[in-house]
Amino acid sequence: MADWTPGSNVRKYRIDARLGEGATSVVYAATHVNNGLRVAIKVLHSELAEEQEIKTRFLREGYAANSIRHPGVARVLDDDTLEDGTVFLVMDLLDGESLKGRATRLGGVLPLQEMLPVADRLLDVVAAAHDQGIVHRDIKPDNVFLTRDGAIKVLDFGLARMKQNAEKFFLEATGAGVVLGTIDFMSPEQARGDQAAVDPRSDIWSVGATMFTMLSGKRVHSGKAMADYLFATATENPKSLAFHAPQLPAPIVQIVDRALYLDQNARWPNARAMQEAIRLAYYG
Repeated sequence: MADWTPGSNVRKYRIDARLGEGATSVVYAATHVNNGLRVAIKVLHSELAEEQEIKTRFLREGYAANSIRHPGVARVLDDDTLEDGTVFLVMDLLDGESLKGRATRLGGVLPLQEMLPVADRLLDVVAAAHDQGIVHRDIKPDNVFLTRDGAIKVLDFGLARMKQNAEKFFLEATGAGVVLGTIDFMSPEQARGDQAAVDPRSDIWSVGATMFTMLSGKRVHSGKAMADYLFATATENPKSLAFHAPQLPAPIVQIVDRALYLDQNARWPNARAMQEAIRLAYYG
């Protein structure tokens, strides 16, 4: 097995630190031993790498981000497979913090003057992806990264669909349903397991849920256990953002509430339309 402890070498990269772990992978900071380039390495969990379909999709769909050709998407630079079957992607190493981390540092809520420019740029990336036929499926504060120079990067484009295959693998292997990742930003059609209905408006819902949580500090369907939360997401319109954050301007409340409609046809028709509404409300 490869040694991923800090200071060890894996192929042409020296491992510097373990950055975090998610449902499908572990991420490390590393440095190219020849040219000194600092990168992030995303390593697929070993039990998933044993499934050829999941491994192939991980490597192939990791590059989906590059096809979007938008500066707000973290690039995949390289990939490799080790002798023991371990597969990994080499990506841009970002300097900054996630949107969730930023909100946590500020006490759980982002000021409106911070959230609206982030939402504007997030929707620009989402719209560019949709133009290429790519639906993210996992927009959430953890996947929106704020760099120190003021830019945003949307993470895990192309990997969200792979997560569905990973969930299917666990379901078949264990005989029990397993939810991978957070459910707080999952659209109603995803909560119902209706993957055929997932489309760009599903990402619109997740952007709305991100704004709702960052501006109010509350979950879209607050105070529920996981099973009840999934049921509520799948079957109910949430309470208005104004219920939790009455101080917010009415136009902003209306934008977020529309994004979170249970009925896909009642939501914003596309990311550009929601983006324009935010710009009109913010800039006048």
